Amino acid sequence: MTHSTRFRFTKAAIDRWPTPDKRTRIRDEALPGLILELSPSGTRTFRVYKKRKGDTTAISVTLGRYPGMTIEQARKAAIEALKELNSGANPNEEARVRRKARITLREVYADYANCKGLKESTRRGYDTNVRTYLNEFADRPLSALDESAVKRLHQSISRRSPAQADLVMRFARALFNFAKYEYRGPNGRFLFEHNPIAILNHQKLWNRVPRRNTCLTRGQLPGWFDALDALRGLGPYQCAVCDLAEVALLTGLRRSELMELTWAQVNLDEGRFFISRTKNGEPLELPITTHLDAILRRRRDASFDHLGFVFNAPNALGRLQDPRKALSKIAEHAGVGFTLHDLRRTFTTTAESLNVGTYTIKRLLNHRTRRDDVTAGYLVLTPEELRQPAQRIADAIMTHAGRFDAASGGMDAALEALVAGLSEADKRRLIFDLSAQQRVSEAL
Repeated sequence: MTHSTRFRFTKAAIDRWPTPDKRTRIRDEALPGLILELSPSGTRTFRVYKKRKGDTTAISVTLGRYPGMTIEQARKAAIEALKELNSGANPNEEARVRRKARITLREVYADYANCKGLKESTRRGYDTNVRTYLNEFADRPLSALDESAVKRLHQSISRRSPAQADLVMRFARALFNFAKYEYRGPNGRFLFEHNPIAILNHQKLWNRVPRRNTCLTRGQLPGWFDALDALRGLGPYQCAVCDLAEVALLTGLRRSELMELTWAQVNLDEGRFFISRTKNGEPLELPITTHLDAILRRRRDASFDHLGFVFNAPNALGRLQDPRKALSKIAEHAGVGFTLHDLRRTFTTTAESLNVGTYTIKRLLNHRTRRDDVTAGYLVLTPEELRQPAQRIADAIMTHAGRFDAASGGMDAALEALVAGLSEADKRRLIFDLSAQQRVSEAL
């Protein structure tokens, strides 16, 4: 039970008031609505305690603790709170709104990351954005990153890396879009309605860095495969990276999809494997081609851990994590600069040269089709439907690399791959020449 009494607040009167056995409210006779709440623990807190018009219960608004807050400060704060109550507002709600509006960029990012369930690799990249490029604003209110700050920051990062500058701004744009709907005031009012990154669109300030379009050429493939063979003998780690690179080329899968692949997702007996965590969130089941089967069986036979990661490594995660140094050794030995995504483009380019259907390529790469594509909704491409085109692509790559024995189709696969690379005019000439040779043979 709370006891209550009333007198005019003075420092002397408050100081000599004893600590009560029960929570007690003292009302200020000089300003109705202002109270000092005394607790048995000794704390003394200024509050406003008043009903709004039409309410059945009073609203308690905490102002501050005595003596940190003086009587005069308490009266000034109480007058403002009483004005809000008299206008029908709730000062507690307004205070919550002000706290939300002062939320820092780092706090928004933490909420964003928890809400989105980011992959580990994505989280590391975003952490770098906050730590390296947005550190100046990380512990300031999100609103501090206004349009002028956005332009200045984007220009500064662009001097070092135009692509990185655009990447950081796209990340910041995502935070503002998230904050707009996550933090609201009374009646759903937006606290972050305006996204300052939009100024880059309005003033056409994006760097528009051209998309990479590099891939391994047919002439580079033999030397690249030779480099893999030479470096596999440097140890289990380098061997794992070489195998990862080769599988990336033969499947077109992304780096994270392969590095996180476990033996539990691989079914060698049925010739298929399963990718559970993909970039677009849709699981993917693919066939195991003959050459991929050979790599996987070799890795399984050489591994002591048949339950862990396919591309295992001696670290805390138990798998490859950042193989850039090992990949650079392959590039140096082969004399060909490349990234794992270049291998994905090489796979896709080879598939296109073989006239593999667009929907099939999209499924092999796990690219989404447009929602308004009705035809795509009727296609069901299981591992068995994908097996033949996947095998053709892998055979063509091995043929271009000069490794006919490794390709399951032998000379037939080699011929198919060579013919697929010819122009229409060259194909017609080839058919004419072969027909002529056949007629000569028949005449003899």
